[in-house]
Amino acid sequence: MMTRLFLLILFIVLISACTKTSTEVGTYKAKPISSTQKQRETCLDWYAYRIDTAKTIELLNLKTEKESDLMVYCEFFKNVADTN
Repeated sequence: MMTRLFLLILFIVLISACTKTSTEVGTYKAKPISSTQKQRETCLDWYAYRIDTAKTIELLNLKTEKESDLMVYCEFFKNVADTN
């Protein structure tokens, strides 16, 4: 009888310890994305043929319509490491 009581108390303590630690949920706060990071991602999407040249020029607000100018602009972001 004492063994059962001891096991029951042990079980209750274990369950209460688990529920106390599992109720504390941390909130995830995303870092704001900089304009440079957005430009980099847009250029990398263009390099990967995910978006076309005209759409990329529009997203980057470039004053040109030439693909060669876009290539020069995006060359900077091609080998830059992701710092975020």
